[in-house]
Amino acid sequence: MSDSPPWLDRLIGDTRQQVIDLLLRADRTIPEIADEIGVSTNAIRGHLAALERDHLVVQSDTRRDTGGKPAAVYSLAPAADALFPKAYATVLEQLLQLLDEREGPDRVRDTLALVGARAAHPAEGSSEDRVEAAAEALRSLGGTVEVRRRDDGWTIQGFACPLSAITARDPRVCGLAESLVRTTTGADVVEVCERGLRSKCGFTITFPDTPV
Repeated sequence: MSDSPPWLDRLIGDTRQQVIDLLLRADRTIPEIADEIGVSTNAIRGHLAALERDHLVVQSDTRRDTGGKPAAVYSLAPAADALFPKAYATVLEQLLQLLDEREGPDRVRDTLALVGARAAHPAEGSSEDRVEAAAEALRSLGGTVEVRRRDDGWTIQGFACPLSAITARDPRVCGLAESLVRTTTGADVVEVCERGLRSKCGFTITFPDTPV
């Protein structure tokens, strides 16, 4: 099941949506995409060709350790970011600048954490239930995330940050999402986001006093 926004299906079609959703997570070859989706490699070639024409996908590398012919590796093009609305970015950036001027950087950081906490709904149930609730909260903001089990807890790994239009310039904004995850789960949360051209959210979650 794809975690991409429902409107993306209507815009580019179900299979191409699945291709984009897979490439949000990691670069892939045609056989890898075909195996994940369950269609033929020829069908995937056709979809990739259409996505390349729309400047949404690019051939980014060649993988030679395939046991046969070198395989083309595909990734999302920078233009694909336009599929995930970020109209909030200009307004949010101006707001942060104004708060910096009036309140100072430390107060802004505290305010962002408070906003995240207020946006959260503390979850009940097992640790897994609470982590899943936090992941769903991030998805509701427009993120694409998955939950991963670790020996000492959990990780929420994001592949399309809903705040990516601004986090690369102002990492303090990640504190908003971190606070949301912490308040939802009631656990110890550490932000491990990747920031750059295509930012990725990441949070490690541990429940020191609660059996997992």
